[in-house]
Amino acid sequence: MECKFLSHGLALSYDQIVRPCCAFTSTTEWNANNHLSQVDLTTWHNSKQIIKLKDQLEKEIWPDECVKCKNNEKSNNSASVRLGGANAYKNYKRHDITLEIRPGSVCNFACQTCWPSASSRVRDFYRKANLQSNIPIVSNSLNNFDFLLPIKDQIKDIVVLGGEPFYDKNCLKFFEWMVPYNFKSNLLIFTNGSYIDYNFIKNYPGTLTLVFSMDAVGKPAEYIRYGTEWDVVLENFNRCKQFDNVKLRVNITLSTYNYFYLAELISLLISDWPEVVTFGFASAGENVHTKYMDESLIPMDCRLPVINSLVDCLKILEDADIESGQRSHVSNAVDSIITNLKTAEWDKNKFEKFKNFVSTMDQAKNINIKDYCPEVAEMFLLK
Repeated sequence: MECKFLSHGLALSYDQIVRPCCAFTSTTEWNANNHLSQVDLTTWHNSKQIIKLKDQLEKEIWPDECVKCKNNEKSNNSASVRLGGANAYKNYKRHDITLEIRPGSVCNFACQTCWPSASSRVRDFYRKANLQSNIPIVSNSLNNFDFLLPIKDQIKDIVVLGGEPFYDKNCLKFFEWMVPYNFKSNLLIFTNGSYIDYNFIKNYPGTLTLVFSMDAVGKPAEYIRYGTEWDVVLENFNRCKQFDNVKLRVNITLSTYNYFYLAELISLLISDWPEVVTFGFASAGENVHTKYMDESLIPMDCRLPVINSLVDCLKILEDADIESGQRSHVSNAVDSIITNLKTAEWDKNKFEKFKNFVSTMDQAKNINIKDYCPEVAEMFLLK
């Protein structure tokens, strides 16, 4: 086995630990030896620790730190980061690097499927709801980026995440810092669509890709990604289409919250399909309160309406004027949900966990799911 991220990946989060990719599960020992203040980024990909990981994979041994890809590949899940890297880096030269950077975690949204270390607002609601007592203190001190200058010419691609990059002050500092150094790396920014720095995207000299996180349309969107003003997000999404230097993508987080609403979202996108539509899974994230959010928590007698809604989604895709690979990608994701709904046994424990989580978060946010997602509320007997 081989992992291209061990040669070309550089993931740097707000904890300032250097990792080869976002899926890498670092140990206490790794963190002690790979803090940004202790590593030389110009030689890091040839360090003893990276070489050890390469050797293990070459011998068909999964390193402990690569457990997420191990589990995905054992279950034939295409979400394996390692497999994705094989294609992403196929044209990379020896010293080319992709930098994935999270300068901060400040966000104006508190999405139902997000986790406390990724969003300051989620963290605030978790504390208010007493859902997690050991939420780590997140350092937002990554606001000087001169450490990247020695490898500037090697950085072929940059992926920026938050928080919300166009809202978090440290992310905005990163964008400002890039300007005088005339970065021309391919820049990809994940955004919730609420704020867009139009001056920055207009003047960025390299290729710029914006990935809008969208899980539903209208009121359901405003619940699932709490903080959303749907009209504002849609306006920004449509306005960004007008920039010749901007490529638009959409990432959809699949969960019990939005199965009912996928058809409406796909219908919205299909009239002017983005460059790429990708999917994430709430149950695969870092939130301990969403890892159970798979199809098995839906009661058996509630599944047929969900399946019918997803079948409608497939019908919409049949005649869609979109690239065949994208049609297959979306259809396969929807088919997978339908199959799981037809075969997975009901898990009462997951059902109760979901109900409790929704009720607790609704109380903390002073909202009610039935006002936004009545179909989901009815399915889980949420009042």
